[in-house]
Amino acid sequence: MSVWVISDLHLSLAAPYVPGEPPRLYKPMDVFSGDWADHVARLYRNFHAAVAPEDTVFLPGDLSWAMTLAEGAPDFAFLGQLPGRLLLSKGNHDFWWETKAKSQRALPPNVCLLQNEAYLAEGLAVAATRGWYVPGCADFDAEAAKIYRRELLRLEMALNDAVKKERAAGGAYERVVMLHFPPVNDKNDYNDMIALMQKFGVKRCYFGHLHGVKTQLALTGEHWGIEFHLISSDYLGHRPCRIK
Repeated sequence: MSVWVISDLHLSLAAPYVPGEPPRLYKPMDVFSGDWADHVARLYRNFHAAVAPEDTVFLPGDLSWAMTLAEGAPDFAFLGQLPGRLLLSKGNHDFWWETKAKSQRALPPNVCLLQNEAYLAEGLAVAATRGWYVPGCADFDAEAAKIYRRELLRLEMALNDAVKKERAAGGAYERVVMLHFPPVNDKNDYNDMIALMQKFGVKRCYFGHLHGVKTQLALTGEHWGIEFHLISSDYLGHRPCRIK
């Protein structure tokens, strides 16, 4: 069994997706960039070409442009058409997400929500949370600082959950973090979020949120003893990335 990642699917289906037919979208992403051309069909094909039903796929945020659970129903149904067990955590555009319990009931059986918690898969202990703008970002103001401090607590909560689940499982696991936001600013400065990952012995960090020219500035490769990977759907060519 394999483990995959991909974020920022940015779905906006106005009707159920029928393979082989053009999707009905209320917010086509190709208006932003040609990289998004036919991206729903590409996601469908690429998932089915790579992911097996018994595999695990992490989706760190920005699943849908929907504002409500009802509006998101066709997007959720699309996930149900994909192979694998899908682990979805929150992004900044997931306004449809209400309480975890209510949102989970609206999703198909192969999709599970992760909210500031961890999941064990194939020797990986994956801690998932949203993240936020970090110190030094252009959008880091007083309000962002409050949210950032709250997100630090949520990341710590998810990492503590990873430790708890590792102990309960009685095995050795590699600790991995899934964020929606990048964990650094545009200058890739060290911050408390990196320090927290180091404290918990995190080996890899995956994040999305960045698109277009901003992907050129993304922190990738090994820094401070942690491997960083950008996994936005357009950056990956709308192909899930195998991590285990």
